[in-house]
Amino acid sequence: MSQTIYNVREGAALSCSMGTSISKLRVPQSHGASLQGKNQATVADCAGNVNIMPFGMCMKTDPPVPCSPATASKWVNGKKDYQLKGERALLNTCIVSCTRGGVIKIEESGQS
Repeated sequence: MSQTIYNVREGAALSCSMGTSISKLRVPQSHGASLQGKNQATVADCAGNVNIMPFGMCMKTDPPVPCSPATASKWVNGKKDYQLKGERALLNTCIVSCTRGGVIKIEESGQS
């Protein structure tokens, strides 16, 4: 059975492989498109503490410390045939690495 692929919007649920809780995606600026009244996200919506909020505690360290997401690249595997302001649309299958060792993925697209 194949996975259903969705475009992602503001409020999508995110998880980190090293985090202890779920976070929400923030898309504070419109890229010119919305989904169900919320800003549609692009692969460039990847900044820690701006777009990607903390995931509770970071389990990469011992003892765990408060999470502070840090990405060095954009989300990978964005929608190839649909761009918003020159950036690929973010899909629920995209991932991004945290420089502290975790892998961030989208748990729910934010669409109802």
